[in-house]
Amino acid sequence: MLDFFFIHDDQSSNSKQINAAGGIEYEEFIEAQKLKIIESYLDYYGKFRWISQNVQQKRVMLTPVVTAAIPNLASILKQAFAGDCGLVAFGD
Repeated sequence: MLDFFFIHDDQSSNSKQINAAGGIEYEEFIEAQKLKIIESYLDYYGKFRWISQNVQQKRVMLTPVVTAAIPNLASILKQAFAGDCGLVAFGD
């Protein structure tokens, strides 16, 4: 699972004060890459971070069709957008 956590832009990725946002399975990760929501160079088993501006850009891309294809990631992005947060992801 690729686990996402809410993080403010000025927080360190290693901060202990980040809150869990949810996670996605590999299949949803691949679908999100096909839809260009997740960049093609990112790795499911790695670590990456999106600042709040990235979240805003990705939130705009969430049409009903895209949201239906990647429901978990869409929900995570919507929550981060509403909280004016970025996201950090850790694969395991």
